[in-house]
Amino acid sequence: MAKIEKFHVSSCSGDSCECLWELDYRPLGLRGPRRRVRFRTRKQAERFLAETTQRVTRGEYVEPAKVPTFAVAAERWFTSKTDRRPSHVADLRSRLDKHLLPRFGAERLDRITVAAIEKLRDDLRADDYAPRTVNTIVRIAGAVFRAAIRRGEATVNPVERVERTFMAAREMTAEDNGGGDDDAVNPDSILNPDEVRAMLNATSAGLYRALFTAASLTGARSGELFALRWGDVEMPKNGPAYIYVRRTVSWARAGGEEIRPRYFPPKTKAGLRKIPVADELAAALRAWKLQCPPTADDLVFPAADGRPIRRSNALRYGLWSALRRAGLRRVNMHSLRHSFASALIMGGAAVTEVQALLGHASPAITLKTYSHWFSTADSGAVGRLGEIILGTTKKWAVSGHSSGRAASGNAINA
Repeated sequence: MAKIEKFHVSSCSGDSCECLWELDYRPLGLRGPRRRVRFRTRKQAERFLAETTQRVTRGEYVEPAKVPTFAVAAERWFTSKTDRRPSHVADLRSRLDKHLLPRFGAERLDRITVAAIEKLRDDLRADDYAPRTVNTIVRIAGAVFRAAIRRGEATVNPVERVERTFMAAREMTAEDNGGGDDDAVNPDSILNPDEVRAMLNATSAGLYRALFTAASLTGARSGELFALRWGDVEMPKNGPAYIYVRRTVSWARAGGEEIRPRYFPPKTKAGLRKIPVADELAAALRAWKLQCPPTADDLVFPAADGRPIRRSNALRYGLWSALRRAGLRRVNMHSLRHSFASALIMGGAAVTEVQALLGHASPAITLKTYSHWFSTADSGAVGRLGEIILGTTKKWAVSGHSSGRAASGNAINA
């Protein structure tokens, strides 16, 4: 049974003293541990007892001695994530060490409030972090709380009541093209077919010429190309050629281990795919195979030491040098993937075809990423509508308006 009485110190002068009120109770009943908590007033003690009783009744009470600090809970949660991709693990470690542990590390989980999480969110936003980055950090904090709740070390996740940040609308200027999708690709970062051709012509023959041709004509991610094996390339003497994307490579450091290449399957099932190989690329790969040094892993594009190429080296010694010689602006390896996709779209390829070739999990991702090109592409479908519905024939449909499929092929081969 709970008792609330004055806790008189030895120097107390009597009942009118300012000694604290002591709550002596067993939160979990007669068999539970005994606790003594002191308050300035009797009302505070009664209110605390009532709230604790309600939490026990709802199954939301955890003994304070069992509630860990955020730092302890975060380390336990992080340990459960170390079997993920090294790049993902490194990103989680960075978010914890830079933003969450300095702010909440020493605090017990039951003392971290919604207001404290919102203060973190607002401070990050004031420091000009991107909305996506802010939400990622807040989401990691929520994951730490959820893991603690599963272990019975916490009962409430304050992050669930925190409103996420968003990109506020801004006044449009004359330079805006009416887009506004943060995830859409910037047209300035993409090479058009003429620029791709100029870049390839300025690339030194051999490894980088073959690599950049493959990137431009398949749309594969750089990590997928760096991990490509000759066994993944099908080039029969007769018939179509294909590249099978089965893995990707990461150079991210995993824990305290040395930096080395690690191979993983693509992030989604859609990433496992078969990409048709244009005749020009098949010829380039056959020529490169005669020069390619053998490696233990049978890599198509190996570095001098037989290991996969690092993206930074491919940029520094290959792509940027070629772009400079061609007099073009600097772009990165991923831009070649975007150039491939934009050429397909402008050639009239269906969104589902582009999605399959790029390995996107859904057409919605493709539409969101390349919204600019889908909104401006003209496949000539409206001009052919009369022929389809009314059975009429337009001479210009053949001479002046090539079909979407043919245009798509021309764009890829460019």
